Amino acid sequence: MITIRPAGTGDIAAVLGLFDRAVEWLVARGQTGQWGDQPWTGDPQRTALVERLVKAGGTRVAVLDGTIVGTVSLGSAPTYAPPAPVSELYVEALVTDRAHKGERIGTALLLQAREEALAAGVAQLRVDCWAGADGALVRYYEREGFTRDVGFVVEDHPRGPWHGQILVQDLQHALA
Repeated sequence: MITIRPAGTGDIAAVLGLFDRAVEWLVARGQTGQWGDQPWTGDPQRTALVERLVKAGGTRVAVLDGTIVGTVSLGSAPTYAPPAPVSELYVEALVTDRAHKGERIGTALLLQAREEALAAGVAQLRVDCWAGADGALVRYYEREGFTRDVGFVVEDHPRGPWHGQILVQDLQHALA
């Protein structure tokens, strides 16, 4: 059974490992546009990002049989996202262990995010993702109850223009 708990600084290496395995999986499929082709572990910028997310207090980890198999980080929208017209909680990062594909770990983490957003009384949950590889990741979030909002391009991305999609899950009806 999957349990979800707040992440602590002792979980940083495990979270970096999740990203490393996701990058390996993407590279094996020729999809380096999302996170590149290098591991996160040992990369000072990516390590600093994970440390910031964990220390901010919004990171949750999914644990299965004592092993961290997924993580979600909740917080504020990035600077490239247009301001939200209503109150929100933003999914800053979501990654699961591909060895557990089909076990609905991502779904469990997104349900946790929704529960926290509802408890905080915000009107929406928002996320952005890579829109490449024929939009498969965008469709994943749509299956998880999000709808497309706006597309965007990060022009100054280190690997060239990075195409993304912002998606929204409206919670206003659930708050009424």
